[in-house]
Amino acid sequence: MTTDLSAVAILPVPFSPEQVIIALAVLIPALVIFNFLLISEGVFESIGFGFYQAVLVTVGALLGSFIDIPLIPVGEAVIAVNVGGAIVPLIVTLGMAARGLPPLQTLAAIAAVSIIAHISATPVPGVGITMPFYIAPLAGAIAGLLLARGCRAAPGLAYAGGALGTLLGADIFNLANPAVLAAFTGGRTVVLSIGGAGIFDGIFITGVLSVLLAGFAGRYLREKAGVCPQERG
Repeated sequence: MTTDLSAVAILPVPFSPEQVIIALAVLIPALVIFNFLLISEGVFESIGFGFYQAVLVTVGALLGSFIDIPLIPVGEAVIAVNVGGAIVPLIVTLGMAARGLPPLQTLAAIAAVSIIAHISATPVPGVGITMPFYIAPLAGAIAGLLLARGCRAAPGLAYAGGALGTLLGADIFNLANPAVLAAFTGGRTVVLSIGGAGIFDGIFITGVLSVLLAGFAGRYLREKAGVCPQERG
């Protein structure tokens, strides 16, 4: 005996090549941003923030990167401060200090990275202040590891050094130079934003990468090299 079974055919929905390209152009950046948000939230939790605080800081840095607050006019320029790239890192560092981040080591990390950032940064009129992306995160991570001697304070010190050190050395020190200001303005009225570079600006990424590098390296040093034995495991 035979039985006829009805079949359901699943047919592909036709998409034009242009539609596929547009969909990929939207989906890939969205996935990258979503994953980076997850990583960033985990990073802020690892340096002592609660889950909701970490989410608030991450979203605040993202949305705040579009907001510049004008401070003072300097000649033909208006000096502004970016919420996501300057104010949020400052709040995060102050929050870590309130939770017991060593103040002297924090200042030392910021000072060390600011010197390296100032040496490495290059003011480019019409573009901004540029610096190789890997220098500040590496400097922040190394400063944090050395000052914490591989202990669990390293990621917090790395964040403070990487973010505020870059902000101070690359942005503020250069904008305090009259020659740099003159080159940026070029006879025009412009807004020069401290810490501002659009979505996921360099200061924000530097802080996150500094914590990740210091966290992984510190865990390896504790488990394999025997540093900071009281915090092993």
